[in-house]
Amino acid sequence: ALPISAMEAEIKAARERAIVPLDARMKQFRDMLLERGVSAFSTWDKELHKIVFDPRYLLLNPKERKQVFDQYVKTRAEEERKEKKNKIMHAKDEFRRMMEESKINSRTTFSEFAAKHARDYRFKAIEKMKDREALFNENMMASRKRDKDDSRSRGEIGRAH
Repeated sequence: ALPISAMEAEIKAARERAIVPLDARMKQFRDMLLERGVSAFSTWDKELHKIVFDPRYLLLNPKERKQVFDQYVKTRAEEERKEKKNKIMHAKDEFRRMMEESKINSRTTFSEFAAKHARDYRFKAIEKMKDREALFNENMMASRKRDKDDSRSRGEIGRAH
């Protein structure tokens, strides 16, 4: 079998486009963009090489391709931002859990904590050291406040008798 020229492929695709409904073709094209890891924060020209050889690329005419790409970029950018936000929130929760498990006292310093937990995946999940330290301090302050409130309520009970 001879390799199909780009022109022949385009003609064959045009026949197929006449049969398959547009919304179905658009969905397949969108799926292809997602599967091929097309970035929502890039341009059509920069991402083209990832999709041009996929048979689904030909499902749409050039104008429709661009249209679906532009729409994909808009919705995908929002999804990527949400995914990143969720990932950060999850990492913070894991970091807090690690602190709870580590049985630190109110005099533990961040450097002591960091030295002890540097290899823990939950410690590494927070990328910047200053963010780790801020989370540590935040949790320590909350913990000290809880301790103070606990001892205050215990003190009141002690005096009531």
